[in-house]
Amino acid sequence: MSDTTLHELCKGFGALLSRSKTPQFPEEASLPNDRGNLPLHAACSFQATSDVIDALLKAFPNGTSTPNSVGNLPLHQAAMWQAPPDSVELLLQHYAEAATIRNQYGSLPLHMAASNQASVEVVKLLIEAYPDALHLQNDDGMTPLDLALGDESASEAIIALLEGRPAPPELSQRQKAEKFMERADALEKKLVGLRGTGGRQGRDFKDAVAAVRRLADCYPQALYSAGIDPNELEIALSNAMVAGAEGSGRRSGGGNAGDAARKQQMAVENAILDAVKKRDKKDSGMKDRDMEEDRDDINDVRDRVEDLISSIVGLEHVKCQIRGLRRTTEICDLRESLLPDQGAGIRGLSAAMLGVTLTEEAGRPRAPHMIFFGNPGTGKTAVARLLAKVYHELGILRKPKFLEVERMDLIAGDQRGTIAKTREVLEEARGGILFIDEAYTLGMTSKRSRAENAGNDAMFEIMRSIDTDEAGRDSPLVILAGFPTEMNLFLSRHDDLRRRFDVTFEFPDYTCTELAEIFIDLVHAKGFYLEDSIRVEYLAKLLEKQTDHRWRSERNGRVSEMLLSGARTEVRKRIRSSQFEEHEADPQLILRSDIETAMLNDLK
Repeated sequence: MSDTTLHELCKGFGALLSRSKTPQFPEEASLPNDRGNLPLHAACSFQATSDVIDALLKAFPNGTSTPNSVGNLPLHQAAMWQAPPDSVELLLQHYAEAATIRNQYGSLPLHMAASNQASVEVVKLLIEAYPDALHLQNDDGMTPLDLALGDESASEAIIALLEGRPAPPELSQRQKAEKFMERADALEKKLVGLRGTGGRQGRDFKDAVAAVRRLADCYPQALYSAGIDPNELEIALSNAMVAGAEGSGRRSGGGNAGDAARKQQMAVENAILDAVKKRDKKDSGMKDRDMEEDRDDINDVRDRVEDLISSIVGLEHVKCQIRGLRRTTEICDLRESLLPDQGAGIRGLSAAMLGVTLTEEAGRPRAPHMIFFGNPGTGKTAVARLLAKVYHELGILRKPKFLEVERMDLIAGDQRGTIAKTREVLEEARGGILFIDEAYTLGMTSKRSRAENAGNDAMFEIMRSIDTDEAGRDSPLVILAGFPTEMNLFLSRHDDLRRRFDVTFEFPDYTCTELAEIFIDLVHAKGFYLEDSIRVEYLAKLLEKQTDHRWRSERNGRVSEMLLSGARTEVRKRIRSSQFEEHEADPQLILRSDIETAMLNDLK
């Protein structure tokens, strides 16, 4: 079988932990895909945290000793894809013998770690688990040290460990940046050196340039993850084409058309190489990120998707799941650009050059229909609205449409009217997101309605839309939202509906720190600014002191809105008072005294 829902959830983690509470989770955790990968393999390949690994191991303990189709255990995958040390340690605790097992290429987990830039902590764990691995060769006759030395990016600490020496002191951020700069310069020279060469290297260079061009044309969003701004590249490529056309025009009186085409191709290659060079300089020049303004450096590539995701306060499990879907989407887009199908084979960059991940057959992923649980003000609607923009940017949704409805928008006085209203809503939301707030009310009956099962009729139409979506892929992505207790009771009574929603997100109550962050974001969004002494820590302590948990849990994000409203009232009072005094009041400045007064007067 292809990837199951659980395989997909393992790429983001957030919703997986919610799904681990369902009765079918142990069975799902034991199902491999068509490449022999268990969900545990998938989680290890996507750098899952230890709590995710622990949930999968509890559901299917034999997963640690189960190889995939190329003989890789989950530990091999974790070593190869730079899994966190805590996750690797957990895998070794459950099955220490995994460090001694080779895959079908004769590679131990230590071989995989040495050739794939694993962390120093992971390499230490693997050496401690199986010290003899330091001297063992894989089927190509390479020891872990040989593989690390062949990887120009291997750190001195890794080399030292593989040579049996103590690791040197860790480099400072500045030293690491200088190392990255040196490597970027070397790679840049190597890339430029391939230009114009013959043989396989020359073909690979041309294929790589063509692949970037196809990405820019078809999947520009994927370039953000490589540190390239697709908008800047598009302008550069347009200028290159214009320059090439002008060169061709000057030669049309008797010049060589082939020379003009080569000049144009050279200009295109220069534009792409300049984008890569700029990317390397940015990546290698990164230093400490202690100052917030560093994030807003005008030279940085602004990734619209990541900007949208990062604007969510808290809810790390939701952001993690979105990023996981993005990774999968961009891998598929990259594969389509590098290895476009042509007849019985594939052309473009060689499969050997790309590795197994990009050469695996995999369709572009789809965003699953979702359920949002949470108390009032926990951000359910805001996140759903943001998802419409994010998924549209990624090409998962055809348009950034977001339609919010509730029971009254779906239910009519009779069955025919309900079906007609529901179909009209589904049609209006086509290609975007349909957000059904307080969805549990669909399970309630109304004495005024002549149709006793009006809610069931609406649910049937929603399920029909989901079931018939496979062909056209244009029906709306449906999100059911509501309060936890009511939603759990509603879904327990409508199992047919529940089974069509693979992902459930729990929206916890905001902490005081998160409410303080939301308040500051609102202040800036409304065009105000804060007195220098007003920081997140100060606001969080004030909220903790002036309000209790139960009161906050009934309001959540609305607490921040109430605080801003109260602070603005104090600003207006100060402005009015200043008209009778000699000093002027800044109409955009919020002072500590404004906050403290608003806390006492408005947060009750």
